[in-house]
Amino acid sequence: MAESKTSKINQNVCGICEDKQSKYCCPRCEVFYCSLDCYKSEKHQQCSESFYRDCVNDELTSHNADDESRDKMIEILKRMQNEDTDNIDIDNLIEYDDEPADSDDEEEIDLEERIKDLNLDDPDAVWNALTEDERNEFEALLNQGDVGSIMPQWDPWWTYRRDKKLVEDVAVDDSKALENCPELKAVVKFETLTTIKPSPAIKNNITNVLASYAFVMRYFNGEIEPREAVIFLLDICDNLDSNANFDDPAVALESVAQKCLQSNLIETDEASLTVMKKDTFLIIRGPSEENEKYYCQAALSHLHHILSMAKSLGKQEKTDKTKTDFSRKFPDHQSEHLPSLDVSKVKKCLKKVEFYLSYIDSYNMDFE
Repeated sequence: MAESKTSKINQNVCGICEDKQSKYCCPRCEVFYCSLDCYKSEKHQQCSESFYRDCVNDELTSHNADDESRDKMIEILKRMQNEDTDNIDIDNLIEYDDEPADSDDEEEIDLEERIKDLNLDDPDAVWNALTEDERNEFEALLNQGDVGSIMPQWDPWWTYRRDKKLVEDVAVDDSKALENCPELKAVVKFETLTTIKPSPAIKNNITNVLASYAFVMRYFNGEIEPREAVIFLLDICDNLDSNANFDDPAVALESVAQKCLQSNLIETDEASLTVMKKDTFLIIRGPSEENEKYYCQAALSHLHHILSMAKSLGKQEKTDKTKTDFSRKFPDHQSEHLPSLDVSKVKKCLKKVEFYLSYIDSYNMDFE
């Protein structure tokens, strides 16, 4: 019993430094050691170096490695000799040539090749180009609600702002930063539309429209389908939908927030509504003090374009009602589940947006 206990104690002591408790066993000479420093020490150098060398040589011999693989193995050897950690898993560092390490890359290239000539706006064409595994993976992402996690986040064009400085370069130019903004629509002078002095409520009404536009743009991550976008817009914008007037900008903003929460089409939360309110402020504030109208004009110009496209699409009759595999599996991707779009209301909205654009061109959105 005493000899057995002494043997056990000796095994627990590092056989190289003979001081610290051992943690590992050398696979070559079977000496117990406590750390990588002891393993690479002079007392054990002959064994450790030959072990590394034999591992690498065996690896290079057993696989038909090319020059790149050999260089990688040499690099691994250097890393092992210089590594300061206490434990290195050699198997995890070595990439075997017979393992499909690049299978994902090959699959991505293959998928890119398959869809390069397709109309990516045609879901059925893209769906038919996918393999069975890719379709199953897509459905799994939908079921888990993780599709948004793989989508790149859209960066709104209205987030750029150049604040005025006490000393500023005379050559400062915002043109490059504004290249991503929608093109401004040319409108007639406000004085030609009416001789009546505009009501103070017009700024609040425009705020209601801008807030609705900003929310919809974020909601669809910058990818707008005109007819669907207008249906959602009218669902949350009381000014465009029912000619509601607002006496206060805060009330105009809160109206959009409450409509979003009450909507049967939209799923949102307080955090998204806070972002909507901040976006509206950024649009009204503009890209710079000297050009504060620009974002309002750009947003309403873009909205006018979306309404025009929706009006044209609303007039088109559906000619193909054939159900495809994708349509049967994912019916919500079509607009059949959405409320019908009132084209006559869209026309009135177009006129109102043009009126707002003329107002901003002649006046401003300064609430002070």
